[in-house]
Amino acid sequence: IGSEIVLDRYARWRRFDNVALTAGFDGFVRLFSNDLPPIRLARDLGMAAVNRIPALRKAFMHEAGGATGDLPRLLKGEAV
Repeated sequence: IGSEIVLDRYARWRRFDNVALTAGFDGFVRLFSNDLPPIRLARDLGMAAVNRIPALRKAFMHEAGGATGDLPRLLKGEAV
């Protein structure tokens, strides 16, 4: 299970999800570290929407937790 071939295949399989998650968090850092009024307004409106819509909040939490995408069986809670 720890062979280089298996690990390389796994890394290639998960690469898109890892890059997407990294880009998403980078976007959040940029959004929340910027104090320009239009950016601040967009951020505040977005946060208000997420706070008022439980399904949207749940979707963000689900995505941030890495529970979406083409997951390995173990991450889906299935037997290996």
